[in-house]
Amino acid sequence: MKRGVPMLCPNCKNQISDTASFCTFCGTAVQHAPASAGTGASQDQPPMQTQMPAGIPAPGFSERLNDPEILAAMKRNSRAAGIFGIVIIPMPLIGFLIYSRFSEKMEFSEALKIGAIVSGVFLLFALFSAAKRRMTKSYDAVVTDKRTRTTYRHTNSDDKEMITEYTTVVRTDSGKTRKIVEYEGSPLQAFDYLNIGDRFRFHPQFVFPYEHYDKSKAPYLCCVSCGRRNPVTADRCEKCNVPLLK
Repeated sequence: MKRGVPMLCPNCKNQISDTASFCTFCGTAVQHAPASAGTGASQDQPPMQTQMPAGIPAPGFSERLNDPEILAAMKRNSRAAGIFGIVIIPMPLIGFLIYSRFSEKMEFSEALKIGAIVSGVFLLFALFSAAKRRMTKSYDAVVTDKRTRTTYRHTNSDDKEMITEYTTVVRTDSGKTRKIVEYEGSPLQAFDYLNIGDRFRFHPQFVFPYEHYDKSKAPYLCCVSCGRRNPVTADRCEKCNVPLLK
């Protein structure tokens, strides 16, 4: 076959480059046939079957999304987040009122006003975050690129500090390009877990939202409830015992 001539993906039949090592549409690995040596070997010889290691499922997305144990864990997480919000949101108001009670530097009315404003900001932020999570949709995609760069961010003292930015570029099944940007000092969920060519599914409702299509390529399996990294051969989270997406 002449190099540089487009070819069709053997899985999804989309047109890809003849030199591509994987399909940028579905993530299927592309194997290029070696040049014919004229040995007369049979062309009808069946391909060798690759057996998956014990404990690793065949490629495919998990059917455990509606597992009762996973759903129960998600409810517990939502309940815990709600309780945390109920406790945290009124704290600024209570704090300012206590301060005004034992200090002559702030009147009660002023403390009430400032505390109410700060608590209101906390409430709006919580509502916005919850709405954003509900509006974020699940999607399937293939990783097309990974890159890092050095950038700067402002600190509390209004100075600048140098940090590393990690970007994972993906192409969704709908053809859109997305960039998953993570920063040094925070968990690198996508950058550490996904490699170029990996096909995955994004689950916005989970603590760890990424699921490998081919679990044999995953460096580990993260619990959707607590985020714990588990061996790919594990069936349940070693920390909270919630079933893993397999």
